[in-house]
Amino acid sequence: MQLNTPLIRLKAPIIAHLYTEILSLPKFSAFEISKCTAALAVLLLVGCATQNQQLRMNESKEQFKNGDLQNSVATIQGAFKDKNTLYYMELGEVQRLQGPTQIPSSTQNLLAADQLVEQWEVTTSDMLKRSASNISSYVLSEGLSSTYDPKPYEVSFLSQALALNHLAQGRWNDAMVEAKKMAQREKVIESLIQSKVSAVSKVEQEQQSNPNTKAATSRIENINGYPINLLDDEETRALKNSYQNPAAYYLSGFIHESQGETSLAAPGYRLAIELRPQVDFFKTSIAKLESNVANRDKKSFADTLIVIDTGFIPKIIPYQISQSVPMGVNSKLITLTFPVIERSTERYRPAFIQLGDKVANPELVANLDAMARKNLRDEMPGYVLRATSRALVSLAAQYAADQAAQQAANRRGQNNQNGSAALIGAIAGMITGYSLQAINVTDVRHWSTLPAQTYMARMGLPIGQTVLRYTLPSGVTASQTVNLVGGYNVVYIRMFRNRATVLTSNDPAALPPKAPASISPVATAPAVLVPPPMNLPVTVPATAPVAVPSTKVEPTPVSNPASSSASNAKPNFNPNLNPNPNPEPNIAPASSNMEGVRSYEPPNLLNSLQQLFN
Repeated sequence: MQLNTPLIRLKAPIIAHLYTEILSLPKFSAFEISKCTAALAVLLLVGCATQNQQLRMNESKEQFKNGDLQNSVATIQGAFKDKNTLYYMELGEVQRLQGPTQIPSSTQNLLAADQLVEQWEVTTSDMLKRSASNISSYVLSEGLSSTYDPKPYEVSFLSQALALNHLAQGRWNDAMVEAKKMAQREKVIESLIQSKVSAVSKVEQEQQSNPNTKAATSRIENINGYPINLLDDEETRALKNSYQNPAAYYLSGFIHESQGETSLAAPGYRLAIELRPQVDFFKTSIAKLESNVANRDKKSFADTLIVIDTGFIPKIIPYQISQSVPMGVNSKLITLTFPVIERSTERYRPAFIQLGDKVANPELVANLDAMARKNLRDEMPGYVLRATSRALVSLAAQYAADQAAQQAANRRGQNNQNGSAALIGAIAGMITGYSLQAINVTDVRHWSTLPAQTYMARMGLPIGQTVLRYTLPSGVTASQTVNLVGGYNVVYIRMFRNRATVLTSNDPAALPPKAPASISPVATAPAVLVPPPMNLPVTVPATAPVAVPSTKVEPTPVSNPASSSASNAKPNFNPNLNPNPNPEPNIAPASSNMEGVRSYEPPNLLNSLQQLFN
């Protein structure tokens, strides 16, 4: 039997309708059962494909932590069969960290991701304007598609990464455009989260009114063995939400200030202060904003923002938990799969940052580790409801198929049509063995090359070449020369275990050629219309990166054939947000409790299908 690959891209309403169709069939024929089996097989293949993709990324995490960026690029290009939003975010981020000569390629891929996020934004906004049934279907079928819906904190970091890339290429106006996008997208994210909460409650009530699915639940507390403590640490509880990033807000304010936009810089600074009131230089920046803008063309020093990314976002992995659920007068033992975020293992507070003869005092301004945990905690009701509902639907389908097979065998007896009854019985057995596994999938995909924490400091420094010295997590102190111009500068440092990548604004090695070449768009996604491409540079400048000490091993630049287009839309910045302040987080990592869970083991469905139909 050969499965039709376009079926892998089933729409959410179609998949949700499948559950209803299975339960509503009064009598199963061989064709009807085989149709349901094929559909369930498609779900299994989609689930396995997305699981395997993320598993390959997780397995390569060590090489990324060691700063082996060349092999990290190769892993990304080999792991993704579909060049979706996540592919472009992963590839663009690693290329960005390869150094200034790879910034043009990184920018192209991040813009491709940004374009797909914009399409997601439009599609999501349209879905939210329609009936609540669309949201309910979305909640039930989420995670069963090869496309990727970005997580809230990933959308924020994408804008931040693109802004830093534009600064490295000397495009401060483009960086300001990225800063303006965040507020509009946050409105969509906030509306989606609220709609999901309502939809989960509505679907749970509907499931409990159905005798086949009345045991469905959305409470993770009802699932014995799930390590809920990994989502309930002090840092996660301190966050208001998972999408407002203080580092991105402050960077937005700094960019607007550099362009003389006081009215736009002030909201960015205020939001950063509301989210992280304990950061001293946030308050100083808002206090001096008007005088800084008034004298920005007269500055005789380099006003420098230092951005330091450290640590590594924890892996999200699938784990299976056995759970007993009531089924009629008896109980059935089923295996459910849920996402589990691993405990934090590598965090690093920059111990020493010095430029020239001035020592910086970096402060923690964003905790992406906690934002990822907060996002998963917020999403858990949907995960639990989907897992329990799918399991109960599968059990009902198994029972109906077994009954149909038995009735067909009794009716036909030993006559010549007994072969059809045997086929029905065989397919019913297939459903019994694989339908639960086909539906028992959970989406653990995530942007795995993100840092865990962001630190910042702001300093007034002499104009010209300055020696930057910093201590790495390994304890080694490295140094290199950076060039600071009069006015505003950004120095970005990404620390790995025993090396770091340093990028500066207006870096000649990151600048694209003056005559850009026209390129073809590569940001493609199933059933998504991509706007016409803009012309982006593809030629990497021959200028060598700034010399670095022996403690830092520069990876060989990898040429990227991928290219993308960017949207010309420029949404207005809306500062009307009201985040609550957060207390100082606890630096101690979240504890782990993995008892009662098993590693995910994808079933081998294709072999069984071949044995049945050969």
